[in-house]
Amino acid sequence: MDKTSIIVVGSCIALLGVNWWYTSNQEPPPAPAPQAQAAPATPVAEQPAAQPATPQPAKPAYETPATPVPQVIATLTSHDAEGKPVARYSFQDIGGSVKCADMLGQAINSTKEELRGDVSINGNVPQGIGTLMFRLSNETAPAFDQTTYNVIPELTNDKQVALFARMGDLMVRKIYALAPLKQGDKTVDGNAYVLNLTVDVQNVGGVPLSASNWGLYAGGMSQINHAEGSIYTHYIRLENGDFEKETRGSFDPFFGSAKSRIYKTDSSDLKWVGTMSQYYSTVVMPDANSSRNAWYAAPTRYKLPVTNEEVDGVEMAAGIPDFTLAPKSADMPGGVRSLSYKIFTGPKLNLMLEDMTHDIPKIEQIMDYGWLYLISYPMNWLINIFHSWFGNWGWAIVAMTFVVRLIIWPLYRKSYMSMKRMSLLQPMMKELKEKYPNDQQKVSMEMMNLYKQYGISPFGGCLPMFLQIPIFFAFFYVLQTAAELRGAPFLGWVTDLSQMDTVVTLPFTILGWEPVINVLPFIMAASMIAMMKMTPQAGDPTQQKIMRFMPVMFFLFCYTYPSALALYWTTTNIISIIQTLIIRRLPQPTLEKVDPKKRQPKKGGFLDRMQRMMEEQQKALEEQKRQANMRNVTKK
Repeated sequence: MDKTSIIVVGSCIALLGVNWWYTSNQEPPPAPAPQAQAAPATPVAEQPAAQPATPQPAKPAYETPATPVPQVIATLTSHDAEGKPVARYSFQDIGGSVKCADMLGQAINSTKEELRGDVSINGNVPQGIGTLMFRLSNETAPAFDQTTYNVIPELTNDKQVALFARMGDLMVRKIYALAPLKQGDKTVDGNAYVLNLTVDVQNVGGVPLSASNWGLYAGGMSQINHAEGSIYTHYIRLENGDFEKETRGSFDPFFGSAKSRIYKTDSSDLKWVGTMSQYYSTVVMPDANSSRNAWYAAPTRYKLPVTNEEVDGVEMAAGIPDFTLAPKSADMPGGVRSLSYKIFTGPKLNLMLEDMTHDIPKIEQIMDYGWLYLISYPMNWLINIFHSWFGNWGWAIVAMTFVVRLIIWPLYRKSYMSMKRMSLLQPMMKELKEKYPNDQQKVSMEMMNLYKQYGISPFGGCLPMFLQIPIFFAFFYVLQTAAELRGAPFLGWVTDLSQMDTVVTLPFTILGWEPVINVLPFIMAASMIAMMKMTPQAGDPTQQKIMRFMPVMFFLFCYTYPSALALYWTTTNIISIIQTLIIRRLPQPTLEKVDPKKRQPKKGGFLDRMQRMMEEQQKALEEQKRQANMRNVTKK
């Protein structure tokens, strides 16, 4: 064999090896995919297995080389109980899915003219909600159904949309129906944002068809506009009775290797999966027959509307149970598998979600109040009640704050009186510091004795302030997730309570940040300083430092957060000032010693522990001094 023949034969063997390796690493498709065909009006199980006029080999729909451009082929508009349109669903032909769900009347950003269009959930995502997914795994990216679906006219109306496509020997029909608002005598407002989806797949070929590691796309999510935080973008699920949320950062942990995707197949009692941003969420819940206790999630990048700025996002899917469809024969139609889902795409409105828990368990937990739920939920409930009275969310916040201050009035009054009595001890404390100028331990012990003699709690004045901190953060959580406040005006320059009340943007930048002037935080800080000026100065130096630092801390915290937060704290300060003026008109406390028999500190109580601790420290210091003196004497 000459040299040329050897090269030719060697090349052929190498090409055959490459071809064998490539084909052996390809999973067989679930079904070939000729051109999608129009659906007859008969049910899927009775539809004929029509074949193209000229048989031709076809690749699976999800391996189409060129991604087709989706076209909207149908829409559904849902209405609330009063008949007002609240959501518009657009259905695309590619994948037979929900291209987007537009929240009618809910602006992307109410403060900028070019961003006042309706919020569009999944509007910036290439795939539609309800798209079938194939080859879910942790190793490689999944394939999405790229088949072109057609509308079934006979099954489509203003309440539902029916779509049909054929992938070779597999026929697929999807019916999206608006959920009814009425459940018996009860109206469930949240159902205006719910679609009921039924997916029927049928084998019309002559051989069995098996499906493994399929999924139903639950959509992608990112922040709605640049003003909203990307830190609130999560993929979520209800697993084993617990609400679980994770951010994009879970794919790139601080410890461990980065992941391109997560496909978990061993979940326990998985009820639903979804995604959520700061104010909106998508939840997909399969029925018991359609759940596999498996879910898929991945990090993504999406473009914001209008600005086209790229931001981080996440996507998720619900796993579909593996199944096998019997072949069609002369006597029997092909096997059929039906899957059913509820799809929620809407705003995070606490009271609305509470009414939906019968159908979608624990969906109210997407409000994400965390451990402050017991405080946040009543606050949100009060705001909604007052809004129904006043019709303005700002005045609702003012009214809610008044109720909170009314509830803690007895504690505030007791605290004020305690601080007043402590202020009367100032001359005695000054004498102690002059008497023991170089012995702070001795001063502290004598101060504790003074507190015991006059029956004063050293931290009684701080209690209301510390009590208000969890209330403050509970309301902070309410504001961070309450879609009610998006675009809600209050007075004058406050046009959106969910954003900063900026009146001026300064014409320069600091490390890429554009400085802005927000008015409410300055009013809040001024009112807090005025309130503290009216409050008696406590004798404890540490307590005084804490109180002086409070206005600075709250000012910095409120400055870059929604104006509703500064409005709440400003209202709190103003009401506190009024309460202080009222207390000042009451009989003021006097400094009187407590009967020695009554002032014995409770064994194991705070003062008792403090006294024993100081006594032990004093003895330790005296022992150290004694030993030091002995060492000095020995050296001499």
